[in-house]
Amino acid sequence: MAPRLIITGSTGYIGARLVAMARERGFDVVELGRRLGPAWRIGDEPAASDLEGAIGLVHLAHSWATPPEAAEEENVNISGTLKLAEAAKAAGVPRFVFASSTSSRREALNVYGRTKFRIEEHLAACKAAPIVRIARIGLVYGGPRTAMYGLMAKLAALSPILPMIGLSRKVQPIHLDEVAAGLLALATGENQPLKTFVLAPEKPISFAAWLRILRRGQGKGNLHFIPVPLTAALLACRMTKLLPLIPTVDPERVLGLAGAAPMESSESLRLLKLNLADPAPTLAGEFGQTHEEPSRREAQALLRYLGIAPTEIQLQRLCEGLRREGLSPLGLSPAMIRHPGLLALFEPPANRTRHRLAQALYLADLASEPERASGKKVGFFGAMLAISSDVLLFPLRVLLAGRYR
Repeated sequence: MAPRLIITGSTGYIGARLVAMARERGFDVVELGRRLGPAWRIGDEPAASDLEGAIGLVHLAHSWATPPEAAEEENVNISGTLKLAEAAKAAGVPRFVFASSTSSRREALNVYGRTKFRIEEHLAACKAAPIVRIARIGLVYGGPRTAMYGLMAKLAALSPILPMIGLSRKVQPIHLDEVAAGLLALATGENQPLKTFVLAPEKPISFAAWLRILRRGQGKGNLHFIPVPLTAALLACRMTKLLPLIPTVDPERVLGLAGAAPMESSESLRLLKLNLADPAPTLAGEFGQTHEEPSRREAQALLRYLGIAPTEIQLQRLCEGLRREGLSPLGLSPAMIRHPGLLALFEPPANRTRHRLAQALYLADLASEPERASGKKVGFFGAMLAISSDVLLFPLRVLLAGRYR
């Protein structure tokens, strides 16, 4: 008989993937919810027959029915989670996994983070504490473009310039499949210690860098930001509800990001045997691009800038050389790709750009003569014009060159 696993919130972003993965691995999954499986909703007393015989329960459901202002006074998520955990303990379920968040803190800016923290506190003090495992989950990406991930993907693709708060704020993106694997390991693995697990990468990245990865993954150019204060961002969130054709942003989500703080995760990843993937190539694959496409476009632009008509072999060699040196694409804008001559504005101190140009120049030197652009003799007037333009453009180059460091 297949081992029985209970999952609440099974139709949500994480829950749907967890259910699919658990069934692929041979578990008999019981979806405890309103629409599928046994009729239940958070706050209800679950039937003992629905819980008995299970080897684990993963609690993902979270009710948004209560207005945020009242959520901390009488919050069904707190009372409902305690009721479910104690019922699981009484039914003999050996493991109860509560899906929390890295925004879970007593002083979190958003109601969601404070509620998760209060649930963790109550679970640690309740009768079910010996079977409880808490999983604080980082910024989840990948899979269907819904929930917070779908919103960020839309925003990143919306425009090359975005108003944004907290660009230096660190986030810890983790793929949906990795979250599902971690929860499954917690719910089914034996001898897991009584500790709070963190499902997130060890090295956080800035929120700005994360949005740029999301934009490049969709085959778009670089992303620029206009820093805005938190109050202005919250006002803009309210405006999104009134304006058509742009994604609606919940102020709770903005407050969650504004209050995010990195958490140590190395011990959790080791215990759960999770090796997290690099999000850039993963996203490029999911958005239908090959990992090579951004590098190829960039290589084409660099060779054309040097006056070379790129051949397939040159492109492959340049991409391979950059990859061997561990250099990811610069993220040249579509305008720069279409008009490589604009690279002249970025040459002087942009070291990475210069390095790539050196690679391209090496290939150009190896190219056969017919592949090179025909040389043109420059007269006195042309030379003076070139020198004058260099002098006039130098301040602009210095100003812009750091962009592609």
